[in-house]
Amino acid sequence: MLVRAALLGIAGYQRWLSPRKGYPCAYRVAHGGTGCSGFAKAALRDHGFWRALPQVRARFIACHRAALALQDERDDNDTRPDWLVSCDKGAATAGRCVLCGCDSARYI
Repeated sequence: MLVRAALLGIAGYQRWLSPRKGYPCAYRVAHGGTGCSGFAKAALRDHGFWRALPQVRARFIACHRAALALQDERDDNDTRPDWLVSCDKGAATAGRCVLCGCDSARYI
């Protein structure tokens, strides 16, 4: 029952929140593969709720570290990576949205 509720919560996050937050999972950007929500779904399905919790927690910690490393990389280059820029309609590069071409891109 806990696994089902958690999977429904993750599915809702992936469907409605993640596309609107404006940036991808830092772990996925830094290391490739699946994002944290996909990892959590697989861990829940494969190991059950209680055994998946430490794995998901470790992944979130690794994701936080990846976000800090990407932030440091951005600060060192004094430019923002493309994945840190968005507009209301999609991802942007060089201050211009690559999906719609608008100039409303902003750094996040």
